Amino acid sequence: MTEQNTNKAEPEIAAYKPCLVPLKQGKRYFWCSCGRSKNQPFCDGSHAGTDFKPLMFVANKTEEVLLCACKRTRSAPYCDGAHNNLQDTYEEASADEIAAMSHAKLVKRDPANGGKAVLDGGAYVLTPDPANDTSRGTLAIQKLIDKKDGARHLSLLRMMADKGTSPWCRYDESDTVLFVVSGNGTISIEGKDFTIGPETGIYVQRGEAFRFCADTPLSLMATICPQSDQAQWPDAPDGKFDMNFPERRVGVDHDKASVMADRFFQILVDDQVGSKEITQFIGEVPLSRAAFHRHLYEEAIVILSGEGMMWTENCKAPVKPGDIIFLAKRQGHSLECTDPGGLRLMGAFYPAGSPAINY
Repeated sequence: MTEQNTNKAEPEIAAYKPCLVPLKQGKRYFWCSCGRSKNQPFCDGSHAGTDFKPLMFVANKTEEVLLCACKRTRSAPYCDGAHNNLQDTYEEASADEIAAMSHAKLVKRDPANGGKAVLDGGAYVLTPDPANDTSRGTLAIQKLIDKKDGARHLSLLRMMADKGTSPWCRYDESDTVLFVVSGNGTISIEGKDFTIGPETGIYVQRGEAFRFCADTPLSLMATICPQSDQAQWPDAPDGKFDMNFPERRVGVDHDKASVMADRFFQILVDDQVGSKEITQFIGEVPLSRAAFHRHLYEEAIVILSGEGMMWTENCKAPVKPGDIIFLAKRQGHSLECTDPGGLRLMGAFYPAGSPAINY
């Protein structure tokens, strides 16, 4: 890659959101670093007479990507979410946007469709119903997001573990990313024990067996990727714990939170603990309505506290603690917090990346 300028002059901000562009494998591109180009995000020669130079890169594969337009990314030419911190508040829905979406239909939960409130593009809001649980030993399991629901990559399960020791569980071809909603105890991964409590994220590699020893009843969310209906229930683990990633448990640490204007998020599970398919995060949303936006990933969201409204192009549905939201890749949406105390959520998505990146 061509070196970017090292001068102290600030580039112009071409836009406060990245540019969605198609790339062709093996083709060279020249990304504008000065912000002056009229052909964003690519160079048109407008840097002439400045110390800025375009960044040349070659596409590794044919795909659509988000290239930085604010020119503040640390992952040039790709967006890293830096645009979110160029204003004092996270981009909120404008008066024009709110007026344009005032016709949105309020969707009620449909008992005939598993209690879902189905929005545009197959997005939905769902409240888990204990009547839909299946039991295995001390575990009660309910599938909340799966292929039949329109998801292509992720499955989301709720696991309720009563006090005591659960059976061993294993996914031979899928990674498992767990999140403790409530309760305390221990998770054993191939015989290696980790103490867990509320708002703990845990990564289990494909092929590793795990079980819970609950001191108090545990409520967990399990993201499975790739999707799998092939859970195995071995009598014992085989001891094949990957010691390349000895720490699999991540707790909330405000010192590690990433700030996005007046919001924050913290990555819990990512490649730092070995997860290359799924990113799991926890975040807080203040009393506000986010501007309509999209992501290049498939996402599951769990509302932990606070109330609000999920908006899509023509529909809306209220959300409250315990609710699950499914969003397909590219699905336009806006999450509104209507609670003066704010809204707290956990999200998990594929492919792995940063929750700050949107368009």
